[in-house]
Amino acid sequence: MTVPVRLKIRGINAVMTSREVTSIVVRRARLMAQQAGPDFEANIVPHKYTARAFVRPANAQGAKQQADHAVLERVVGSR
Repeated sequence: MTVPVRLKIRGINAVMTSREVTSIVVRRARLMAQQAGPDFEANIVPHKYTARAFVRPANAQGAKQQADHAVLERVVGSR
């Protein structure tokens, strides 16, 4: 049995920018930055259509750690 599904972009955007989703994204980015170490930071970037955050080196030492040891890749998906 095939059930047709129509996605409405406004509804998807409403979910993706909701307080609940935004808090999950922010919490996850901060956790990843914490796990990566003191030389990394979480940046929360508001956007019209989706909750966004990313983790980056906070200084030259963090950039060196990332280049040498792929620190951020190692913390992706960790808990």
